[in-house]
Amino acid sequence: MNSHLKETIESEDQTKERTQTPSGAAAALPQSHAPAAPWAALRSLRAETEIHAISRALEESGWNRKHAAKLLSISYRGLLYKIRQYNITPVSRGAVSQTARPEI
Repeated sequence: MNSHLKETIESEDQTKERTQTPSGAAAALPQSHAPAAPWAALRSLRAETEIHAISRALEESGWNRKHAAKLLSISYRGLLYKIRQYNITPVSRGAVSQTARPEI
């Protein structure tokens, strides 16, 4: 058995022992307080990193998607898939200048 897996199982066993009531029944923890799966945090971090890298490559290439795909060392179709998956859109450069300015 993997030593890391064995340590994890032992840790879980110790946690169960601490959460038992005097009658021997396991204490019921609300689902909202259950520890989140470590994979969820990893997926979230990966998604944020991908979004940042793709957005930066697109901005650097002036939204030339073929050039951005080369910068990222991924296929053009792979980049298109990620753009749609994460709903990445160009930031309108004129949006700041189009906002209403207060009159002086």
